[in-house]
Amino acid sequence: MNTITHINTTFTVTKKVSNPNGFLLPNILYNRIKAAALMPVKEFYLHAIPEFTDYKFKMHKNAFLNDNLTIQTQLVKQDANGYLVNIMVTKAKKASNRHETICTALFGFPLEKYTFQQNKTAC
Repeated sequence: MNTITHINTTFTVTKKVSNPNGFLLPNILYNRIKAAALMPVKEFYLHAIPEFTDYKFKMHKNAFLNDNLTIQTQLVKQDANGYLVNIMVTKAKKASNRHETICTALFGFPLEKYTFQQNKTAC
C-alpha cells in the first residue's frame, strides 16, 4: 500500500473569499484546512471519513487579497487510537526566498470501528 503522507495544495486569495479590506476570511481558511486534512487519511477508511475528534487551530498572520497560499498537509502519526494530521499554511515573502507561516493546525481522526450484528430469525 502506498501511503501518501505529505500533500501540498495551493490557492489564491480572491475578492470572493476576502472582506472589504482585503483580508482572507478566517472561516474560508478553516474550511480549506479542514478539507485538506482529509486527504492523507482517506485511504484508511472504507466508508465516509468520520469527523475529527480533536483539533488545534492557530492563526499567526493575516493573508491578503492576491496572496498565493500553500497548504502543507502531513500525516504525522498512526497509532491504535487513530491518525494525526498536521497542517501548515504559508505564503512566500516577496523580498526573499522564505515563506511565512499564516496558520497551523492539528487534526485527530479516530479509527473506524464497526459492530456487525447477526440477524436472528425464529423458526
